[in-house]
Amino acid sequence: MKKKFIFKLLLLVVLCISLYSCVHDEFTASLDPSSKEYTSKSLWKEDEKYIKNVIKVYQENESKIKKGSGTPYWDYATTMDSFDESFLMVPVVDNGKVISVLQVPRHGTKIYFIYRQSHNEISFFQNYISPRVKKAINTNTNNSSKGTLVCSTKTISTWYPNNESNPDPEGGDGYWVSSNVTTCRVIDAPIEISDCLGIVDPVTGLCDMGTGGGGTGYPYPNTPDTPCDKIRSNLAKPQVLEKINELQKQAPKGGELGVMFKADGTASATITGGTHSVNFGDKTGYQGGYHNHTPSGISMFSPNDIDQLLGFARVQPTSDPANANNAYLGMVAPNGMHYVIQFNGTYQDAVKTFTQLDLDNYKINYQDVNDLLLLDSQYSSDHLKLNEKGVEKLFF
Repeated sequence: MKKKFIFKLLLLVVLCISLYSCVHDEFTASLDPSSKEYTSKSLWKEDEKYIKNVIKVYQENESKIKKGSGTPYWDYATTMDSFDESFLMVPVVDNGKVISVLQVPRHGTKIYFIYRQSHNEISFFQNYISPRVKKAINTNTNNSSKGTLVCSTKTISTWYPNNESNPDPEGGDGYWVSSNVTTCRVIDAPIEISDCLGIVDPVTGLCDMGTGGGGTGYPYPNTPDTPCDKIRSNLAKPQVLEKINELQKQAPKGGELGVMFKADGTASATITGGTHSVNFGDKTGYQGGYHNHTPSGISMFSPNDIDQLLGFARVQPTSDPANANNAYLGMVAPNGMHYVIQFNGTYQDAVKTFTQLDLDNYKINYQDVNDLLLLDSQYSSDHLKLNEKGVEKLFF
């Protein structure tokens, strides 16, 4: 009975096991930047789900939202390192010139459209849409000491050749001109600040409202995330990537470390585990976690890891039964293996628990299957370590 249950449970949680199958789709760039067919021309990774949903709302309500002339060039929209469907800015262009910047923040279930004529923002986007050679210099995200004010700065550099007949910066003469844009958002602030419909000034912390267009706001499309959408969103958060890199460096050294993440990507302190295990402890307030495996371990989730995943699912807010589906667990190993499992069951599925004897028996079975697969050359070339195909076969 227990074996049947764990098999069913595995089927629930492995809907999207391989990180590398959730790749960004490449499309042929549209020739018209104002085309209704969105194709990102961004120099950075963007929250494309949010951009596409905002485009949909804009197109359905353009007559109410649009202020003056100009067309939003959605292909150049940037979410400023926000990957939680919360904010974007897009240049509004008329006769090849950026005349304003449309900012779209999301508050709760509504989005608001705000036009701004900031010289700095217009200059940034004018260089951004320019056909000249350009490159991304950096993207910086800074938090205040209390973690309430989060500012993101993006910088691009545009090449201006002295001789237009030789515009190549590698061989021609010319100079680079840099421009940047900064946005700041207040996180977990008092309601009167977090309700700001514009951008928070990085110096004063006050709200800059811009000009209208949003009215009382427009309902944001409620489109459910696929498991891969959720994984992409989590892995795009700066603190998550930083901690994963830390675990990847630890993996070849031996000994397991772990870290937990809140919904906004805020990381817990690094948790020190044992030789082949790490206990995340109290998971309250955290959506998921990551840990590393070691050279002497199996480069795949263990039965104990499944139990840890259920623990994350159980502590998700019960105000919405679907919240349990936000739980996830990631694993990195010294040979480049990197896997994520996203919980896809119900809260009732997650309240199932296992005794230590159950877990010990599953570990013995797991090791037996691992040893059997090592004998098959398609799963192990050296019969000492399973390859990627082998560890996936083992897990399933």
